[in-house]
Amino acid sequence: MPFKLIQALGLCLPASIFAAINIIDYTPLTNDRFMDDASFFAAGLDLSGVAIANTSQGPAFTGDDGGRWVTMISPNVFITAHHFAPNVGQSVTFYQTNSALGGSFTASIETTMQIGDTDIRVGTLDTSLPDDYAYYNISTATISSEVPTAITGPNALTFGRSEGDYATSLDMAVGHNNINIFYPEQTFAGSTGDAIVMTFDDPGIVYESQFSLGDSGAPAMILEGGELTIVGINWFVGTLSDGETEISGLSFLPNYQSEIQAFIDENEEVAPVPEASAGALLLGVGALTLALGMRRSL
Repeated sequence: MPFKLIQALGLCLPASIFAAINIIDYTPLTNDRFMDDASFFAAGLDLSGVAIANTSQGPAFTGDDGGRWVTMISPNVFITAHHFAPNVGQSVTFYQTNSALGGSFTASIETTMQIGDTDIRVGTLDTSLPDDYAYYNISTATISSEVPTAITGPNALTFGRSEGDYATSLDMAVGHNNINIFYPEQTFAGSTGDAIVMTFDDPGIVYESQFSLGDSGAPAMILEGGELTIVGINWFVGTLSDGETEISGLSFLPNYQSEIQAFIDENEEVAPVPEASAGALLLGVGALTLALGMRRSL
């Protein structure tokens, strides 16, 4: 089925379009991470490696508060969206738990680099995360199709800005959605890369979500072997050609695993070896032809 892109998540658009991630049956207690309530549906997962940098860079659109998403993929390397990334020198605070009153860790953005021509940007912090903070592997679920492909995809944990009124670093809501379609080599927001799409049309999905402005750069995660892994980074939104079915689009990270890993290997900080003291020892897929319509990035 063809689709038409509406916008990339970080482009300049009227204030009325700026909104929180749309989550079906959303409540602050069930979906906002930093309400730190027992009913938060992702309470059992370690989200300490996901943060929003409270940046001072100029807004990308009316209503933008400067927040940029940062998700850790090694103790000192993060991943985000190229078109909506924090700048070098800006700070980001990570929270050890889902409580803003618990432990926290603040570092500065040291370097960033775009992966090829994609909307994927990786970077380094000036200080590695403490050992008790999480970082996440890239999913191993690669798709090699050269044509648009329907996917019997996994249910993913999705992240976006909350409907509530929070400080930028705490403005984090969590939902769900299934990955439905793979689009190879798509161009939006000046970037070209492989994309995955989630449709917003299934009332059977608990807390089904649809991205909005300000959500670019946030991760989508799936469980592999009981561990959270990152499968995509929020990129764009749009509709299918029926004019009714809304979609959320993400950069498909597994197809760029080698480039991302090369950056990690080149920039990973290795902890110094302590001096020894006396006596010490040391997805099923099926083909689906899709015609692309008019498009814009988020």
